[in-house]
This record gives sequence, C-alpha cells and structure tokens, in this order.
Amino acid sequence: MMVSLIPDITYGQSGANGTQVWLDRENNMKILFSTTPAQPIISTPSELKFTVQNLQTSKPVTNLLAGVDIFGGTSSEESAFRLTNISAPNGQFSVNVIFPEIRPYQVITRITSQNHNVSLLASFITNASAPQSTLSPFSRNYIIGISLLVAAAAGIGSFLILRYRTKKD
Repeated sequence: MMVSLIPDITYGQSGANGTQVWLDRENNMKILFSTTPAQPIISTPSELKFTVQNLQTSKPVTNLLAGVDIFGGTSSEESAFRLTNISAPNGQFSVNVIFPEIRPYQVITRITSQNHNVSLLASFITNASAPQSTLSPFSRNYIIGISLLVAAAAGIGSFLILRYRTKKD
C-alpha cells in the first residue's frame, strides 16, 4: 500500500485591478476576490466580492452556498466577522463589512455546491487603511491654498503701500 505525502496545492495571487485569484487545480476551480473601494477604509462600508469559476472554461460555477470568516481586529485568533449560508446561484456573491481598525485582514471563504459535490476553501488578504485627509499639511490642495492666500496678502499690501506713497506726494 502506497501513501502520498505530497499535499494538494492551491495557489493564490494578485491579478489586475486589485483582484486576487485563488486557484484550486484539484477541483478545477478559481475564485476571484475584489473589494469596493479597492482599498477598504476603516469605519466606512466595504463590499467584498467573490466569483467562482471553472478553471478551464472561466464559466461560473452555479448553485453554491458560501460562508465568509474575516480574521483581524483586536485579536487575530478570533473571527472579527462570520457570515454563513450565503446563496450564490450564479457563482457570485458579496458581503458588506465595516473594518474597525487600520490593519491587514484575512478573508477566508468556504464554498460548497448545494448537492455537495464541490467543496472549496480559499484565503485572501485585504488591508484596511485610514481615510485620506484633504487638509493634510503636505497635501497639494493645502499648499496651493496657502500660496494663494500669501500672494493675495502680498498684493493687497503692495497696493496699500503704493496708495499711501502717492497720497504723501
């Protein structure tokens, strides 16, 4: 009797436009993962989108049930979010979440077909960031605004000096 010691390997990689791809060659499946916005922002709703396709044909795998666990937050060992029994009749599903902290989050999805002949597990990483401030001291808009104020003050000052000198003469 012979036992295989080589595990089945699945592959995850980043694709175009921030889409991550999880390949499961054993089950001939691929899972596409993306977020809206592309860079999730803390305390703001984010949509996590999943698409399950046949690896060879890129056609959607239909009649699926999914679950999503998101790890991160205050304790990396505990699931920050757990969503179960998500229906994906056309091979696509999404979940809406609000990330509470600036940090990377691990998104794990479990996918099974409704007749249980497909079972997949995939993992993705997404990073939640702070909102961009438009009034940052080093932002381009802030510098332009300050420059315009200084130029206006210099112009008004020059006008008043010239007016004072012409009245004096």
